[in-house]
Amino acid sequence: MKVQLIKTMTFSAALSLPTSPHEKGRRVHGHNFCVELVLAGPVDEERGWLVDFGDIRQAFDPLAERLDHVYLNELEGLETPTIEAIEQWVFDRLRPALPMLERAIVRVVGEGRLTPRRLATDPRLGLPERLTFTLESAHFLPRVPEGHKCRRLHGHSFRIEIGAGNLERLVPRIGQIHELLDHRTLNEIEGLENPTSENLAVWIWRALEPEVGDLTVVVVRESPESACIVRGPGAGSESPLSR
Repeated sequence: MKVQLIKTMTFSAALSLPTSPHEKGRRVHGHNFCVELVLAGPVDEERGWLVDFGDIRQAFDPLAERLDHVYLNELEGLETPTIEAIEQWVFDRLRPALPMLERAIVRVVGEGRLTPRRLATDPRLGLPERLTFTLESAHFLPRVPEGHKCRRLHGHSFRIEIGAGNLERLVPRIGQIHELLDHRTLNEIEGLENPTSENLAVWIWRALEPEVGDLTVVVVRESPESACIVRGPGAGSESPLSR
């Protein structure tokens, strides 16, 4: 019997789309990407599977090394890294190692536009009700050791969560933060010359605190596996939104 298998991989990268009709698409920005590898064929009667999922990962790992934490436009064949171009690039390089590969489906993890939504309380992490949205931004970390992948220009679909006593008052301020940081290289923003998740969370807190006196928490998730939580560091300096 013929079956399909899907193995999902992820990577984070910066890019720009020089042919985009939208100005923000032409700016250097970043995303978290997931790649769904779709394989199809008959089940091996002895082993009871189509192919070992571990073999799929092993075949993809060399491509992940080339795609992750880089500026995609610098890769040969991805000078204009649209979703369709990335899918074809992955398929062409993976098919020789995985002849049962039917297609590679690439998705951006972020939302691509400002759509704040409400999150319920999280008692286990001690997080109150909050609003969440994404920033599709590029960055690099200039202070990590030489050879560290984060020194390279790359990007993320940053998931931001902000809690306050009155969430409705947050909405216009979130719009200002999104306008300043989305589809940009964070290092070019004053105060974010070293844009770690920790520094980004504090920057957002300082931007909001003067106008949102009941601010409770800022969470920055640079990937589904990594997050930083800030709870009330104090403004410490002039709000970036007042400049």
